Amino acid sequence: MEVLKVVYRAGFTNPWHTHNCAHGIYVLDGTLTTHQGDYPAGSFVWFPEGGTMTHGAGDDGDCTFLFITNKPFDIQYVAE
Repeated sequence: MEVLKVVYRAGFTNPWHTHNCAHGIYVLDGTLTTHQGDYPAGSFVWFPEGGTMTHGAGDDGDCTFLFITNKPFDIQYVAE
């Protein structure tokens, strides 16, 4: 398990990718923008292991969050 504090700067989106670990994102400040919708501060979003996803911060401000995994972190970007 890992817990990381991360900041996405306004307008940044992590492109389509997968993880071999399930993970949750607890939004501390700002709004997390994902392929599933937008989540304000105080939200907890769970992403199942192996799913394909995007997430980032909207254009209106930074997003600070805790990134919590059930296994060591990894990332594989999906070719376009």
